[in-house]
Amino acid sequence: MTNDNRRGAPRRALTALLATGLLALGPCPSARAADSVGLESFLDTVVSPRGASYAVLVDTSQSMAADGSYDKVRAVLPTFLKSLRSKDRVCLIPFSDGARACEMVSRDEALNEVDDILPARPDGPASNFGRAFEQALDGLQRTDTDVCGVLLLSDAELRAPDDPRYRDFDASGWSALRKQASGLPADRSLTGYGISLAPGADVKNVLAKVFPSYRMLDTSGSRISAAMTEAQDDTRLRQAALSVAGDRGRGISVSWPGTRKGGPVPAASDIRVRLTASTKALPVRLTDLRVSGLPDGVALASGLPDSVELGPGESRDLDLSVRSATAHRKGWTSGLGPETWSLSVTGRVSTPLAAAARRYVGKDVRLAGRPLGDPVTVGGTARTSVDPLRWGVLSAALLAALVPYGLWLLRRHRPVLGTVSADAVDARQPLQIPLQGRREVTADLSSLLESTGTVRIKSVPGPLGQQPPIRLRCRTADRPEREIICPPGQTVLLCGIEFHYDSLPAQRL
Repeated sequence: MTNDNRRGAPRRALTALLATGLLALGPCPSARAADSVGLESFLDTVVSPRGASYAVLVDTSQSMAADGSYDKVRAVLPTFLKSLRSKDRVCLIPFSDGARACEMVSRDEALNEVDDILPARPDGPASNFGRAFEQALDGLQRTDTDVCGVLLLSDAELRAPDDPRYRDFDASGWSALRKQASGLPADRSLTGYGISLAPGADVKNVLAKVFPSYRMLDTSGSRISAAMTEAQDDTRLRQAALSVAGDRGRGISVSWPGTRKGGPVPAASDIRVRLTASTKALPVRLTDLRVSGLPDGVALASGLPDSVELGPGESRDLDLSVRSATAHRKGWTSGLGPETWSLSVTGRVSTPLAAAARRYVGKDVRLAGRPLGDPVTVGGTARTSVDPLRWGVLSAALLAALVPYGLWLLRRHRPVLGTVSADAVDARQPLQIPLQGRREVTADLSSLLESTGTVRIKSVPGPLGQQPPIRLRCRTADRPEREIICPPGQTVLLCGIEFHYDSLPAQRL
């Protein structure tokens, strides 16, 4: 069994208690769904493969000898170092009036060096927290991990009388330290953890001075080992929260390996689709897996799996083949011709760790809800048959357009049936002008005038179901053309001639 997996019952109980305490900060799903993934399994799955970085600050001032505080620290440090993951980095910083530089090493290197780094007895003249934090922040800024923790183990007394930068809490150096601790990139997280080995408030006060995020884990010096384990688990939870947030918008990408560029893939050939998890921390699951874009008459020769599960960055290939390369279409005419289809993969993307993420780190997983990727163009044939419905719809549309146009024509060019009587003062008898049909009628008026003249008569638009009015346009030798509208049964005067319009009984045209 590796050191990464050595976790006793006390440690599991502590991590569960820590995760339970975080529930107050975020939403809580149903207990059964959340308990399906344990905390250790969740952390081992989603934490960054780069590991975390720890700076362990150990007070070596003379006051640490009281009550065996320093000996307790020396006794629990190896256990803490052994509990770290293989990718974790750690530096030990003993400090008194000054502090050792922070050199990040692996857990195994730290275990080999712990006796050389820490003095056998605490005999330092001061407890200069500021110089220890300077070294810790410098070392943590050089590491490439996304989550960092600073563990301060001290007997709680700030003493640095010879250092003007950190002599007391009003000295000038603290603001620069806080600015440095606050200046990490947005994708990195830093927390200070305090373990006080004697009663007092200086450890908490100094953490508050430097770190925007800090926690006091022990104020009694009686549970040092458990407090250091709690700091490690809290660091891993923060790392898990960053990992979950970093996978936002990711999911499953779709590609088509082996397809040629610049032309469609023959439908009769096997088509390979590759599903790749684009997440960096979360496993993903694709359900309701389907291939969209298949036309009528074309179906897959074999079914697709009900679901596909992928680890972060993992890929899986599926081979697709179709039973027939001929699609069935309805159209205006019948025939057989080439056709291309655009096929894409659809489905619902999720992660089996969604409930665990809400429970343990208080974050909702926001993956891309569907597979992302370009479709593939497939070339086949299409057999088209005449669609009676299509022709029926076209005929109905034409009829619907022609009926109003025909009614408009009827109203604009109405047929007329009747007689127009033209009578002048000195005329021996009226001139009878018969009207029938839509054509314009022209009559000679010379028998009613002393000079030549004509009248042109034509129907004008009027209500359907009745004889329409007529328009009379009269021209004589000495006057320009004039016109007038005459309704049925009316008499009008034009060019010195009375025109009377007698229509036959109404016809419904």
